[in-house]
Amino acid sequence: MQRLHIWVAGAVLLISILVSVTVIGANQTCVPCGDSCYDPSTQSCCQGEVYDGLRWGVCKGVCFNMEQQVCCNGVPVNGTRCLPSCGDSFYNPTTQSCCQGEPKDGLLWGVCGGICYDLTNETCCNNQIYPGTGWQKCGDTCYNTNNQSCCLGEVYDGKGYTKCGDTCYNPKTESCCKGKVSEGKVECTY
Repeated sequence: MQRLHIWVAGAVLLISILVSVTVIGANQTCVPCGDSCYDPSTQSCCQGEVYDGLRWGVCKGVCFNMEQQVCCNGVPVNGTRCLPSCGDSFYNPTTQSCCQGEPKDGLLWGVCGGICYDLTNETCCNNQIYPGTGWQKCGDTCYNTNNQSCCLGEVYDGKGYTKCGDTCYNPKTESCCKGKVSEGKVECTY
């Protein structure tokens, strides 16, 4: 019976030693970080906060993942390189433009009357933005060369209006003879 007590006491002592070694070993991988602790083999401590992953750094007071981001001008940015700044943010110069300090999708942007406009589907004329392309100045206004004409500083609906004396006419439906406009096709005799 005495041998049984010795054997049980030995087993309890052995288990106690194994538990102690495990606990001590576990505590060695738990490094303090702020109010908690972290495992430096799989985690990082950045400004008192625990993050998963080994490559965390500080970018102007903000923690960022150096495996997925770069620090550009004090701002963490996704990717592997710094992009040019545009106002308070960044833009990709291969797919975007910077207009008036604001990133815009597309490469062809201009400024018209202090407002950004898309050169691919808008026109700036007389400091105003018009939908579509083909707008030009005519006197004090603008006209669309796709379906209008400018003659003597006046805009006419339809293409092809031409000067006749001190007025304009449509050669498709009118005639000009000696500076006077006539309806229809009229032969002019000199």
